[in-house]
Amino acid sequence: MSVVNPEAIGLFGLIVTVWVFGLEQLGFGLDKDTDHAKLGRNLAHIALYFGGVAQLFTAACLYLFDVGMPPEARIYIGTIFATYGLFWVVVAMHFYNPGDKKIYAHLFLGIFFMTAVFSYKAIMIGKIWPLGTVLLLINVLTILLPFSWYKHNALITKICGATNIAIAICAVPLLLHSLGL
Repeated sequence: MSVVNPEAIGLFGLIVTVWVFGLEQLGFGLDKDTDHAKLGRNLAHIALYFGGVAQLFTAACLYLFDVGMPPEARIYIGTIFATYGLFWVVVAMHFYNPGDKKIYAHLFLGIFFMTAVFSYKAIMIGKIWPLGTVLLLINVLTILLPFSWYKHNALITKICGATNIAIAICAVPLLLHSLGL
């Protein structure tokens, strides 16, 4: 029986989610007539299913099944997927039922520190490209997002959008590798 690499599902979910959020932050497809309530619900669905569920499913597979990786690699990669899967679930919940943005700033700070640890390990094990690059870009995003959310600064929002697009592009080699291509 051959093993299947579940990373492709989580990476596809990551790429789709950050691509769509990046395009929205850059303003593509939006005009003065855009119904932002509907847009928010659509973004919530993408964040929940592609960003959250897909990555949490991947994490569960990595934790529970022998997928042909050493256990320490499964724990490391699984924890990365679980962290970002839970992050996207929280983002989706914000779009469904907005809460206190101060709490989200604390979440972003926690994600920043977790990503710093993930990035450090990626660099230490020689995975600077593309894994370390994706993680460092996510770190940049977690620094910028609170400023974009609190002040509604158009420039910072555009930088967040460009960072999301960069994350998607840099994650493509990881997806191709996980697909065996």
